[in-house]
This record gives sequence, structure tokens and C-alpha cells, in this order.
Amino acid sequence: MPAYTTEKIAPKYHEALVAWQKKNFPELAFLEDNWSKVYPAQTPYQLVAKIGKLNSDSIGYGRFAGQQRFENAGDMVGNMFYSARDIVRAQASTELGSIQQHRLTLEEAPTDQMKMAVLRIMAEELRHAYQMFWVLDHDQSWKKPGHPDIAAETMDELLNMELGNHVLDAFNIPFSNFLDNVIFATVIDLVGKYQLEMQKVFSYAPMARSMGPMLSEEGFHIGSGRGFLKELAIGGTNGTGAYSIGDIQKALNAWIPRGLEMFGNERGGETAVAFGFKDRNNGTAQAEYHSEVREVLELINVEIVKRMIKEITAPDARSVVREVQDTGETIKGVSPQDLLFVPDVKFFRKRGVEEIALMPYDVNGNLLTDDAKPVSGEKYLQYLGSVLPGYYMRTNEFTKYREALLGHQRLSGSYGW
Repeated sequence: MPAYTTEKIAPKYHEALVAWQKKNFPELAFLEDNWSKVYPAQTPYQLVAKIGKLNSDSIGYGRFAGQQRFENAGDMVGNMFYSARDIVRAQASTELGSIQQHRLTLEEAPTDQMKMAVLRIMAEELRHAYQMFWVLDHDQSWKKPGHPDIAAETMDELLNMELGNHVLDAFNIPFSNFLDNVIFATVIDLVGKYQLEMQKVFSYAPMARSMGPMLSEEGFHIGSGRGFLKELAIGGTNGTGAYSIGDIQKALNAWIPRGLEMFGNERGGETAVAFGFKDRNNGTAQAEYHSEVREVLELINVEIVKRMIKEITAPDARSVVREVQDTGETIKGVSPQDLLFVPDVKFFRKRGVEEIALMPYDVNGNLLTDDAKPVSGEKYLQYLGSVLPGYYMRTNEFTKYREALLGHQRLSGSYGW
């Protein structure tokens, strides 16, 4: 028996989301026709809200700890009401934006298995957006007397979002090849897992009830990304793949900083904890995320080394990986260029604390300088051209970064820019 019940939203918005799907994700029909053949152990796909169970009826964190969770949005006090709406809006935007991104390069999938996995990811992201619409639509108290209908306004806005105007930067970057699909599922969906885990404690009960079913589906997204990334990396190592290790590393360099920024400013997030919306602040969650990405890439590197050095054991392969990356030297025929790594948290940041955002840090976290002063924005752009994919640097999102970087340079005379 499933650990959830299902509900549908009001016909107006159910039909609106179906219309959105037919425009942005018409391939869903193919997935539905083949679902039982490809995923026979899984319940057939349905566009419904899944209402899970609460671990506790009481609030676990913040200033309301110990009190009953809020069943009605209208009962949330002060800024809680709009802060909760902003979190729901951002969550729904990520789901819809990722569908628009994945579809751009869906047909470039190297194998049918990869294509079907991405179709399932897109379908489940559509259901997650539907879930957030349920959070807004089923609770009439989102419309307070004397206030606009917050739920209707938010859902209408979400239905009209396109790539370029989603809430978070990571969901405004168009995919250029299937490597983007794989890296995104590996590192951006992992941020989604952290957010969903943190929001299981949400003091607004309908949001908390939504997290368990969404988390169980998110696991498939992350697992697919990791498995396919390992496959692509091994192919890049032995020359049989569509992408080289260098291609993969540059894509990681582009996406991981955007994933880090999805947590918000490193020194922020205390308000969300105080409201009982999350169980960790931004900095703690971000550090845990960065460490997990490092572990994911280390496991892939171990597989690379095992194929480069015949009959080596996994523990010995791990030792080689760490020695190569610690020393920067070639060990037993394995060079740093054969392996993947996680760029430093300070690298290529558009947002964050003042000493990091728009500052010219390299992939290793070193501040690039001229005469003991940070290099100019133009010189940093030249450096980025050597470590980021060329196609990424032609996107509108990178143009925005470039403008922000050069604008920061003009305003930062004290840094010598």
C-alpha cells in the first residue's frame, strides 16, 4: 500500500497544467504508453497530488516549536504567509523550468535507456509542480480578506514562466547537449533533494505532507544522473564516449556554482529556520551539499582508475585518486586530467557573501591577482573561457553574469578593479 493518498486540484488549474504540458512536454504521451514496459515495478504515472503522512503533528524548529503545525495558510503570522508562498512559488518554478530545459536536448540521448529516464524525470517534475499547485489551490485561506488571491496570482504567474524568467538562475540556462541533462540530474537535482529533506519539517502542514512523495521520486532523478555520468566519464576516459573528461569537467564547472547558489546566501536562512520551514540554515546545507558532490565524483574517479589500472582494488583505486588530486602529480599512469573534481565554493559565483560574489576566484579557490590586486573583470572572463564550455558562455545567463561582473568592477575601485 502506498504511504500517501492522492488528490486532484480544481479543474481550472488541472486543465491549465495539462495544457502547459501539451505545449512544453508533448512527449509525455509516449512515456505513458510505454511506462509499464520500461518501469513494470512502478505504479503507472498519474498527474495527481500525493499527500503523505507527517512524522509529527507539531512544529519541530524555530519560534513555534512544540505547537501544532499550521493547517491553513491564513493562520500563519506576520511575514510567514508570504515567505511560505515564496518557497512554494520557487519550488514550482524549478519543476516547470527543468522540464523546459530537459526537452531542448532530449533527442540527443546516447541510448534509449537515457532518453526514457529523462522522460520519467520530466514527468515526475510535472507532478511535483502539480503538487505545489495543490498546496496553493486546496487551501482557500491563501486568499485573505482585503488581500489579493495569492494562490491564483502565483499559479497564473507560474504557468506563464519561460526560460529566462524562472525564480532561480539555474533554471534559466538552456541545455546545449545531453551532457547538460546528465550533469543537471546529478548536481542540480541533488540540491532539490536537500531542499525537500529540509522542508519535511515545514510548519505549514500541507507543504510538509508533500515532501515525502516528492523525495522518493527525486531519488530516481539523482540516481539516473549519477549512473549516466559514470557511464559518460568512463567513455571519456577510454575514448569511446561522446564527451571527453575535459568536456565533462567544464560542464561541472558551469553547473556546480549555480547549485551552490540555490541554497541562498551562505550567511542566511535563519528566518526559514525560525519560521519552522527548514531544519538547517543555508551555510550548513550548502557545505553538506558540496561535500556530497565531492563524494559522488570520487566514486566515479575510482571507477575510472579501476579501468585504467587493471586488477586494482577499489580501496587502492581510491588511494590513487586522492594522491593524484592532492599532489597534482601523475601516479601509476593516472594524471589529474584523467579525473573529475569539484570546483571550490568560491569559484564563478554570481551570488553569495560579498567577499565571494563576482570575485575572480579560480577553480581551486585561489584569488587571481595582478600586483596583489584582483585581476580585472576582462581578465577573469578570459580565464573563465578556459574552464567553462564555450556554448555556456554564449547563453543569456552568462551575459547577465558578464554584465554584473563588469559592473562590479566599475564600482569596486577599492579592490583595484
